[in-house]
Amino acid sequence: MKSNNEVFTKLLALGSTLAVLGATGQEGLAQSDEDAGQLLPVMIISEAPQTESRSVTLLSGDTITLGGIQEVRDIQTALPNFTVFDANNTRMPKFSVRGLRENGFGVGQSAVGIYVDGIPYTDMMSRGFSLYDVDHIEFLRGPQGTLFGASAAPGGIINVRTRQPGAEWGGSAGLGYGDYGTQEYRLNASGPLTEQIGVSISGLYNDRDGFVTNLPTGQEIDGRESVAGRLQFVLTPSEPWSIRLTASSERYDDGFTPTYSPLSDAGPFKVSRDVPGYVNTDVATYALSADFGGEHFTLNSVTAFRNWEQDLQQDFDFTAIPQPVAEMGFIPVIGVSQPDVEQFSQEIRLGSVDANESYQWTLGAYYADREMDNVSGSLYPAGLFHPQFGLIPGPVPDYTNSTLSDEDTALYWQSSYTIESGLTLTGGLRYQNSERSINRSNSSNSVNSSDDWNDVLPKLGASYSLSDTDTLYASVAKGFQSGGFNFYGGSPESAQYDSAESWNYELGWSSSWNDGRVHTRVAAFYSDFENYQVYRLNPMNPTEAYMVNAEEATSYGIELEAEAQASETITLSAAVGLVNAEFDRYTDNVLRGVLGPMAAGYEFGGNDINFVPEYTANLAAHIQLPWNLSMQWEVQGIGNYWLDEANTAEQDAYALINGRISYNRDNWELFAYWRNLTNEGYSNNALDLRYTDFSDPAAPRPAGMILHIPGWPRTFGVGLSASF
Repeated sequence: MKSNNEVFTKLLALGSTLAVLGATGQEGLAQSDEDAGQLLPVMIISEAPQTESRSVTLLSGDTITLGGIQEVRDIQTALPNFTVFDANNTRMPKFSVRGLRENGFGVGQSAVGIYVDGIPYTDMMSRGFSLYDVDHIEFLRGPQGTLFGASAAPGGIINVRTRQPGAEWGGSAGLGYGDYGTQEYRLNASGPLTEQIGVSISGLYNDRDGFVTNLPTGQEIDGRESVAGRLQFVLTPSEPWSIRLTASSERYDDGFTPTYSPLSDAGPFKVSRDVPGYVNTDVATYALSADFGGEHFTLNSVTAFRNWEQDLQQDFDFTAIPQPVAEMGFIPVIGVSQPDVEQFSQEIRLGSVDANESYQWTLGAYYADREMDNVSGSLYPAGLFHPQFGLIPGPVPDYTNSTLSDEDTALYWQSSYTIESGLTLTGGLRYQNSERSINRSNSSNSVNSSDDWNDVLPKLGASYSLSDTDTLYASVAKGFQSGGFNFYGGSPESAQYDSAESWNYELGWSSSWNDGRVHTRVAAFYSDFENYQVYRLNPMNPTEAYMVNAEEATSYGIELEAEAQASETITLSAAVGLVNAEFDRYTDNVLRGVLGPMAAGYEFGGNDINFVPEYTANLAAHIQLPWNLSMQWEVQGIGNYWLDEANTAEQDAYALINGRISYNRDNWELFAYWRNLTNEGYSNNALDLRYTDFSDPAAPRPAGMILHIPGWPRTFGVGLSASF
């Protein structure tokens, strides 16, 4: 692990390189030629489409490609105070944004909402998706419940738009190969079938051997294979109408979920397991979207159905010992999870017609019905010790069967008015009702319960145009995450958790200089949370997790984004975020009930919120070279963050260096790329297992029982792509 000083040294070194490159382009910065053109494709575009606060970052689809941004985890390379912590081999991304962090087990309500072509990906389980044939990605910071129906999440909205059929036929194809047996193929084509019907078809296939070697067998056990496809029909029966039919499917076949136990494994990528494990995931999405552009209003309707199911088995004794050892009290155990999520959603949005009018408005309604059936728990393949009968031959299952039913209904409104002086005032209101029910049973108890949570969520904002290029903005908005029920097999008293509310404040300044060659955004934020939702591993069974509420928490910080076209051949970008996030009051009453009131280790008030890096720093340079060559360099710095609520295990600051070089000619490109060039070692996620030994409840086990999920090692690859 690297110290803060070492990381800042790396950042300073790259910053010096960028400064030298920038110096070569000062003549370009000083130019005032109105025909300077657009910025070259880079990782970040700060000048996003107009919004009420401009607290938006837009990622161009040109950066979302082979050797660039390839997965959801790669989005963090361009966003300040935004980090992705993986689970299940990146198939279930969990976000940490401005002091809000999500969990790795799929319980609870998301802190960040996701839309793909207007289709909401709402629950924590099923929102993983593949990035291919993407036109652009927007990240809107802060609560967006007055603009989007699916989420009042305080962290913001990731809005993904794929490429749509055009008036002429076209497409692209690409292939890539890399170390660890990596191979990937992409294809898309779109165009008109008739004057009223357009079609788009796109697909992705990739395959990779594992990074992790299982020492007893010598095999790489964390290989993965992905197949994804999307078919879209766009119908324009008359001028104001556009109707889109979408069907997509994804299949992920993964092996071992990389987990490293410091107490029993040789290293992050050298483990010992008798059961290699697997994670198989199937996703299907169907949607009908209709857009109407009338003379007095616009109408958008999205009806969607999504089905997501997964079959997971992982070695949860973290050893290669296949049989029980009575002398040690050791029992081999496999963690099992088999969730099946079905969701229907309907959203209707009305809005103003002309974006240039002084008065803008949006009015919407949203409904979603979601059901998750799940079997989870432990499987003892070689048997289980019984205090009276001795060893019971295996396999012995200890499963919890549960059905969770969720219904969400929301009405939302937002409008803004621009005064001639350049002042724009924004107001919005959202009403949300969330109904939750559970039917859960296992060998020790059962739970059959329901409840509902509702809230009224206001939003106020103002922006003032100091000039055509400078805007000050301020906003205050209330965020909401519904309460719900845990599907793990704990006591009935711990089955329910409460809704979380937050007040989120932001003050910022966005600007562009030198005839649009330089764009910047500076913002300060503060968030006050009540009943902050935190997940914990079940101390009675670490194969399951549960959600509890931290009574109070706060976060505050600053962000800076900048992008400059230094010359006709060099574009530079930077994004820096600093954040301080703390639990002000937090008692884990579930853990307190297990350890006993006289024990210690369940009070976390005053601790830093784990998985919230102290800073993020991203620097990038896109350089156009002679002979049709271009190069992209970027460095991502991540500050220290804690791996557990007790703040006993810490991930030191680290930096990742990525790059890409390409040769372009006519309509094809030959490229090479490298990720994590210095082969930096770091923990991209962790599980707190310190409370699973009750021999001394007052003293949880040492930090070595923090189970680490390592980040990916250094990788290289080459590829070829062409458009037609």
